[in-house]
Amino acid sequence: MLSQTVFDWAILGWIILGVLTFILLSKIVAPFGRHTTNKYGPLVPNRWAWIFMESPSLFLFGPLVIWGAAAKSTVIWVIFACWMLHYIHRTLIFPFRIRSKGKKMPLLIAVFAFFFQLINGFINGYSLGTLSQGYEENWLLDPRFIIGILFFLTGFVINQAADKTLIALRKPGETDYKIPKGGLYEWISCPNFFGEMLEWAGFALMCWNLAGLSFAVWTFFNLLPRAKAHHLWYKEKFPEYPPKRKAVIPGIY
Repeated sequence: MLSQTVFDWAILGWIILGVLTFILLSKIVAPFGRHTTNKYGPLVPNRWAWIFMESPSLFLFGPLVIWGAAAKSTVIWVIFACWMLHYIHRTLIFPFRIRSKGKKMPLLIAVFAFFFQLINGFINGYSLGTLSQGYEENWLLDPRFIIGILFFLTGFVINQAADKTLIALRKPGETDYKIPKGGLYEWISCPNFFGEMLEWAGFALMCWNLAGLSFAVWTFFNLLPRAKAHHLWYKEKFPEYPPKRKAVIPGIY
């Protein structure tokens, strides 16, 4: 069993790696989705790549929490349910909702994402399932927990609504990109990313530990550069793109 001290130092190293990744992604656009290129090796089908790379957060995190040594309080199960809500959808539902016929991504990206989810799932599953000491029931009434779960659920709803809008832009068989409209798309180019950042910021507040913080930090480090790349892509592809839209945070960025 890892001690809390060793575990925390390992997470700090993980966060430092996140900083370096943020710097890299600020200079190089991750080559998948609308930015896909074959310059980084063989391509694999989008749908199966999504399932593969998201799976550790579902199939590793769950057992680590369920069979971990920590006492299983109501707080643990609420946090567990929030995580599983996101990743059951992201792993088993979302890949079959997207219109990805014929679309591919670099295998390298899928492998990198798989190992990120493997480490992130272990860090948060082990922290919650073994090192958490169970949480007292009164944590449910703590302002940090209440604000955290409100952030998480709000972010989840925003993420779902934004994905639904994007999916509806294409009719079956269509592959062209269009300008999304309605909801938060009137203010930002990537409300799906904004929702996800809100989710994991809320998760970090609910857990109030270094593991949850590391996930929130990594989410911001990954999605901020990607949102900027999407925003610039929209502006370049569509001359009529609304000039007042920001990239991912309404009125700010």
